[in-house]
Amino acid sequence: MSEQVFLDFSLNFNLRQTKKNMPTIIYALFTFRGRQYKVNIGAKVYPTQWNKRKQIATISNGQTRLDNRNNEIVNKRIRSILAVFEEKKSYLCENLERIDFLFEEMRQAINPNLKTRYTIMKDNNQLSATLILSQMAERNIPSENSRKIYLGYVTAFKEYLEAKGISNSLSAINTDVLEDYQQFLLDRNPTKIKTLLNKVKGIVTLINHANKDKAIKANINTNGITYLEDKRSKEQKKSKQVPLTEGQLLAIYNCTDLNAKESEAKDLFICQCLLGQRISDLPKIFKGEYTITKLEDGNEVISFIVQKTTEQATLHLFPVVKEILERYKQTGFKHIDLLTEDERIVKKNEAKLNRTIKQVCEKAGLDSDINYVEQIGGNITKKRKKLFELIHTQTARHTFITLMCRLGIPKEDVIIATAHTDTTMIDDVYLHETVNDKGTRLVNSLKRIKGSTLFKIEEANNMVDTTMNEEETVKKPNSTASVTDNITFDTLLDTQFLASQINKASDMFERMGYVKNGKLYDYNSEISGIVKEIEAYMQSPASGLEVAHKYVERLSVGNLSNLRDELKLLIVKCIKIEVNVETVMQIVDKAFKMGILDNNSLNDMKEIVAGILKAKDK
Repeated sequence: MSEQVFLDFSLNFNLRQTKKNMPTIIYALFTFRGRQYKVNIGAKVYPTQWNKRKQIATISNGQTRLDNRNNEIVNKRIRSILAVFEEKKSYLCENLERIDFLFEEMRQAINPNLKTRYTIMKDNNQLSATLILSQMAERNIPSENSRKIYLGYVTAFKEYLEAKGISNSLSAINTDVLEDYQQFLLDRNPTKIKTLLNKVKGIVTLINHANKDKAIKANINTNGITYLEDKRSKEQKKSKQVPLTEGQLLAIYNCTDLNAKESEAKDLFICQCLLGQRISDLPKIFKGEYTITKLEDGNEVISFIVQKTTEQATLHLFPVVKEILERYKQTGFKHIDLLTEDERIVKKNEAKLNRTIKQVCEKAGLDSDINYVEQIGGNITKKRKKLFELIHTQTARHTFITLMCRLGIPKEDVIIATAHTDTTMIDDVYLHETVNDKGTRLVNSLKRIKGSTLFKIEEANNMVDTTMNEEETVKKPNSTASVTDNITFDTLLDTQFLASQINKASDMFERMGYVKNGKLYDYNSEISGIVKEIEAYMQSPASGLEVAHKYVERLSVGNLSNLRDELKLLIVKCIKIEVNVETVMQIVDKAFKMGILDNNSLNDMKEIVAGILKAKDK
């Protein structure tokens, strides 16, 4: 081969027949040395469902599910061919003696089934290991986003093989190489342990697919690998993913000082939190690409196939979600459009959403300090950030699952909405339980014990001192410290802000207009009576203020943040049942005097109140 050779040709796809209304063969075409080559890719498509400009089969709501399924197979095949085609060109650049057999090489890459199994196995010995691993990713990783991640793992592994001078062949890969790759990643760039392990385990996953492939039979043992240990506890691993409380969601939802882009980000995030879906599945809901099922009790649910796992998700659309969906059905998205067909634009807008939702949450006052734990290489480090800095679209899924479980929804029912096949992922990743959550569940279970003298739960305000002598008839007064030990958020909010009555009136408000047995339930008079009681209560000095103040002083940063969230939720309910503004501000000022609010959170709270009142007036 004395002449110059440039492998600068590209691959195009044409149909064998374009006029007949029947499935036709798709050919891959390329030109080399003035000669055109074409290869049957092993897939067919209806001519009317072929996009010549984009070189793909169309996927559309106007087509049957079978057509869409067949066309998705075509598109997956085309993506795989394009990846292998470029890899094959790289292979030929390094193996010049094979250029004279270029057509055979390309034909095998485009459609291996055109050759015998013997020839396939023979040629596999000539293909690079990373090319075969890329093929395994294309064939076995269903989600497009996940597939791109795995192809990135292959690229990183290829860099390692080149840096170490290791042959890029399956026969060169073994347990020692994979463990050395792990150490190579750690030495080159000490990073988060999860990121490092994902790269190594991703390659192992693809190797296992190659082991199972009947044509490849890689026969690489991956069982003896010693992975780096993630030394963090289960709770520490979850510490950076902070689920939001209902009060915090309300603060976001009621935040009005936003520009148009921030408003779109807020609405998308709130929908995610109330539906528990990944960002990749949100477009289906906004486009109405789901099936509606009407239940026997009159309620409706929607269902669709999620993109990542192809499992079915079944959801109930809450009123807030319906309102948001209807609004954007009329106006569409102008700043963060996730509904476009252009995948590159969608990815850019997903990144824009993650940046913008942080700005929204900062404006909504979600600025408490969050301590979390990371492991960089083998070292565990403690870090701290503001809550709004840690919020992103994945926070919504954590929030939905955690709130559902806190509200008493069984995990086996939660996975109906999240499309998990079992509760493992909820327990290991998404559910965030505080000591208060676990303690409450334990005590509630213990309260169900009947007929036992020793295993008995007494009411907190009526504890019996079992060590008291029978002759003692008068107990010593409790110290302030011991009294504060028995206070909870609920008792504090009730004794100082009449929370139980606020909640009672709010519940009545939600049931307004409820019809049962032909009777319309109207709670106007009851709500008005409770509102007057709340307003009168806040005018008079409440008892136990000193004890409540000492309790607040002893709270941890995290618990104080949760208490502020509960207070915000209480104020929102007050405004909803039309407690007068003066009383609402008295509640805010009292919270400041008790130490629940500092100067910054006091100003934030006043802004929230003003914003809600302004929105309510509109």
